[in-house]
Amino acid sequence: MYSLSPEDAKILPEFLRQERKDFSLELRRALNRLRLVPLADREVIVAIDSKHWRLARLGRNRGDPVRFIDERVFTDHKRAEWEVLKMRWQRLTGTPLPNSAEAE
Repeated sequence: MYSLSPEDAKILPEFLRQERKDFSLELRRALNRLRLVPLADREVIVAIDSKHWRLARLGRNRGDPVRFIDERVFTDHKRAEWEVLKMRWQRLTGTPLPNSAEAE
């Protein structure tokens, strides 16, 4: 399985700048790894309605309730995805995504 590296952190802001169809191979590789976290306690996006989303965690076992992570409500789905990617980065690497990887 692909292991994330500090170089991947430099590529991740491309996620916010590019359309999905235009993602580089390097970004696709990093995203695929970030999406392969275990289901238990996985960070997910929950649709509140057609234009609002919140961040949540799946339960540890099938049938456990989904738990909201915080009170934020997103009106931009891509921003919600970005927040989930940052959380998964920290889960997999043990460190926060470096500030230099933050998109402006």
